[in-house]
Amino acid sequence: MSPFSKTFALLVLSLHVGRAVSDYLVPTYPAPVDLTSNQSSVAASWKNLTSILDGCVQGKDLSASAAALKGVDNITFSAGLFSLHDPGAIKLQYHHTSSEVKTAKYGGTRQVDANSIYRVASISKLVTALTGMIELSEEDWNRPLSEVIPDFVKDRIKGAAASDQTQTVQWDKVTLWSLATQLSGIPTIGIPIGDKYSPGSGKKYGAPEVNVTAFSPCAVRVLNDPTDQYCSASETVATIDNLPPNFVPWSTPVYSDLNFMLLGVAISNITGKSIPEMYRSSVFGPLDMTSSYDVHPTDKTNEARAVIVGVPEMDFAQETGIATPSGGILSTISDLQKLGVGILNNTLLSAEATRKWMKPASHTSSLSYSIGAPWEIHRYSHPDTGRVTDLYTKLGDSGWYGGVVVLIPEYDAGFTLLNAGTDLHRAQKTFVVLDFVTNTLLPALEAQAAAEAKRSFVGTYKSTDPNLNVTLKIAVNATTPISVHSDLVVSEWSYNGTDVLAGPFFGGVQPRLEQSIPNRAPQGSPGEVAFQLSQQAQLPTYTAAMPVFKEPGASVIGPWTGFYMSNGDFIATDALRWGGFPASTLVFNVDAQGNATACTPLADRVALQRV
Repeated sequence: MSPFSKTFALLVLSLHVGRAVSDYLVPTYPAPVDLTSNQSSVAASWKNLTSILDGCVQGKDLSASAAALKGVDNITFSAGLFSLHDPGAIKLQYHHTSSEVKTAKYGGTRQVDANSIYRVASISKLVTALTGMIELSEEDWNRPLSEVIPDFVKDRIKGAAASDQTQTVQWDKVTLWSLATQLSGIPTIGIPIGDKYSPGSGKKYGAPEVNVTAFSPCAVRVLNDPTDQYCSASETVATIDNLPPNFVPWSTPVYSDLNFMLLGVAISNITGKSIPEMYRSSVFGPLDMTSSYDVHPTDKTNEARAVIVGVPEMDFAQETGIATPSGGILSTISDLQKLGVGILNNTLLSAEATRKWMKPASHTSSLSYSIGAPWEIHRYSHPDTGRVTDLYTKLGDSGWYGGVVVLIPEYDAGFTLLNAGTDLHRAQKTFVVLDFVTNTLLPALEAQAAAEAKRSFVGTYKSTDPNLNVTLKIAVNATTPISVHSDLVVSEWSYNGTDVLAGPFFGGVQPRLEQSIPNRAPQGSPGEVAFQLSQQAQLPTYTAAMPVFKEPGASVIGPWTGFYMSNGDFIATDALRWGGFPASTLVFNVDAQGNATACTPLADRVALQRV
């Protein structure tokens, strides 16, 4: 047996181990279409979650859940789901109005709902990045700031003699894409926004007094009057002229509000249009986000919908100026639901552009967290199987306001949550709510997708050609533990009397079905779905494979011996072919409801009708 054949034989062992597996990044099953009916796992789970939240905020629940959610009643928040395939999902909402908002002395709403206007903080970065994706070319994204912002050209020439990379930002190496992906290495904010210095405070912090006149007029103005946060683009550049970088560009992701302030300036300079103008024409208008703003609304109708906590001039009504692309937008969960659906539906970008955009640009030091543009990608691990679902999120948290938008491409669904409150632990308490939402919603979406896939594809498929005798059966895996990634398997496959599963292609193994190309037909229209047949060892990590593969000569002791056991599908997706076509690909015809009507094994070159 050749080394490759021996390794391949070891890979087949995967279906006989009771461990979690992790296959392709694409969805295992077609996305669920029913999130709201009485038969939906998602609707049932959401109802249970709202019952738990009700009990906690009303002080009626004394369970462990109540202990974890203690203090949440002091936070005002609104949460809501969305789905590409079930428009009714936007009605799955939860709202809680704290006593602080009910009795706010500065006006605003007294009862929050889907149309209540919150500050969304750094969710603004997602809107800015999407605006750039629409307005800029690939070439634009790779241009350095020294080309795009004239002030940096002048500053770079002025500092050209400085070669010390620890003290000088290399603006000719900082591109727009490095800003969007948090890989620029530039300061997080800079002076004056977020700077702790104030005259006479040096002894308190153990730091020297600073000659503020050396900074730009904007910095001096803000230090003297913290309520005046407005700085022009040129003033902002001047304030960061002499600040050192955190890292050289492309070294590591580091969260930076300044990245998106400068990105806003750069997009505006390239297009010749203002950022507010582009928000409205490129994003808010096309997605019908009629309650989203780059400055706080002042008309009485919208003021009555405002969620006001703290002092308006410092919080809800703050003028954010150049910081708007980083954290100055105001919106509602209704509008953010539209934003999520618009992204998943490729409303503003092509499907190819969206798929390219929704990918990691860099890892962090955490195995469960990666960074995109500007995605904060949580790698959620399902508790019952260990399989991973990527959550493409953008979190916001500034002052007394915060929120998040979560897109889950695997299920063509997501959720959003906005919150407000002067409670000093607002952010941490909101994170607890987010964990409850995530831990409730993700397993329910997976269960619903699996249930719908079983109804849609399980069955017998036969040839109608009298000269051929081909039968293929799709079944639910009844023998392998639930930790196997997909529950759908080929249980029988015969071609003119030959048992295909028992032959050289599959060696007696019932391969599992992993969706490879989803149905691209318009909603409610017939289409096609492709699946790969997987029989590879596919554990989440090489460490997960160590206790499984312990036989002499086949043991996993580290990353190299565990490579095939955790990357089997990546290595051998269509390694088995017949006459140029893969033996591992099945293409299903589906009707308008997504139910399979026929199956074509590409190697057989024959359409089998579902009977």
